[in-house]
Amino acid sequence: MPDKDITREVLRMFSYGLYVAASTGPEGPCAATVSWVTQASFDPRLIMVALRKGTAICETVRASRLFALHLVGSDQAEFAKTLFKISRPSPDEIAGYHFSIRGTGVPVFDVALAWLECEVVEEAGRDGDHTLFVATVLSSGIQTPNALPLALRSTPWHYGG
Repeated sequence: MPDKDITREVLRMFSYGLYVAASTGPEGPCAATVSWVTQASFDPRLIMVALRKGTAICETVRASRLFALHLVGSDQAEFAKTLFKISRPSPDEIAGYHFSIRGTGVPVFDVALAWLECEVVEEAGRDGDHTLFVATVLSSGIQTPNALPLALRSTPWHYGG
């Protein structure tokens, strides 16, 4: 009898944070909670984010090539939880969370600990269920200095895509 496949269990042991990706497309702004994010380079300043194929956030980022990535605070689980669900945006709110439109046209949430405004420079993941976007950081901000980010392992969830 073959050994039990424990790969999923091992992958869930990785350290993940919770983030909110936001972008603007022809149908307006959209946002979603994501967890597969990492820094990729200091010079140039690059990050990588994996977004589930077929989702509004993935298709909007693919089309616009621009997004904001927000760090979620350790006391902001509700912010992350709310953006797991699809909601209709208003001109300055998504799921009840106010945002401002930055210079590139992407929404930046007032409530986030910190944010990065990014432009996609590479895309990969033809064979997977996620698209990997490599993006250069155009600008950044810290709205709550010295706050701790929310770790996925501190929540009842296993994944944000």
